[in-house]
Amino acid sequence: MTDIERLLAIEDIKRVKSKYFYCLDHQDWAGWKREVFAPDASMDIPEAQKEPVVGIDRIIEWVSFNVGVQVSVHHGHMPDIEILSADSATGIWAMEDILHRPKNQPHTSGIPFTYLHGFGHYHESYVRGPVGWRIKTTRLSRLHLERTIAG
Repeated sequence: MTDIERLLAIEDIKRVKSKYFYCLDHQDWAGWKREVFAPDASMDIPEAQKEPVVGIDRIIEWVSFNVGVQVSVHHGHMPDIEILSADSATGIWAMEDILHRPKNQPHTSGIPFTYLHGFGHYHESYVRGPVGWRIKTTRLSRLHLERTIAG
C-alpha cells in the first residue's frame, strides 16, 4: 500500500465514522446499514449491556429501541487510525455525547437518565469490502459521565 493509498483509506474511514454520528443523531438506521456497518459488525457498550450486540440488524434493533424519543448530539475527535492491511484497520476516537429525553420518558435500562453528557473513546476495527470501508467492531469506553434523572 502506498502512502497515498494509506491516506485515502484513513480519509474514507473518517467519512464512515462521520456517517455513524450523523445517522445516529438523525435516527437514520437505513444509513447505518447501507453506509456504516459491516453486516457482521459488533457493538459493545459495557455500561448499557453485558455482552456485545452482533450483526447489523440486531445492532439497529437494539440501538433504535434504546434511543427511542431522545435527542442526541455525538462528536468524534482526534482519530488515531492505523491501517493494518489493504482491507483492515483499527482506530480510537475521542468522543463526547449529549442525550436528552423527555422528563416523562426517562431512559431506564443500563444507566437511567433524562439528560446525559458523556466523554470517552470509541475503540474500533474496520474492514474494506466491495462497497468500501465499514465498521467491523466498536466498543465505547467512558471516562466521565454526567447525568440527571428528572422525575
